[in-house]
Amino acid sequence: MSKTLTFTVSVTFQDKITGDNEVLKVAENIGRAIELECGGMGIAPESSETFTRSVSVKPQFIDETITKKIV
Repeated sequence: MSKTLTFTVSVTFQDKITGDNEVLKVAENIGRAIELECGGMGIAPESSETFTRSVSVKPQFIDETITKKIV
């Protein structure tokens, strides 16, 4: 396997999200939510000897990527 795994996450909202800035804010919120939920423990399986170093969220059709370090 690899050190980096890629997942596809779909989020559905009640109303439309418009504009790249709003999409990037959603990406930032997803990254921050994962970062906060990790609580320093990461999201690797409990039985694994590895730990989560960072989480990157890249919105579809936008070149910018949001990265959160997990400490």
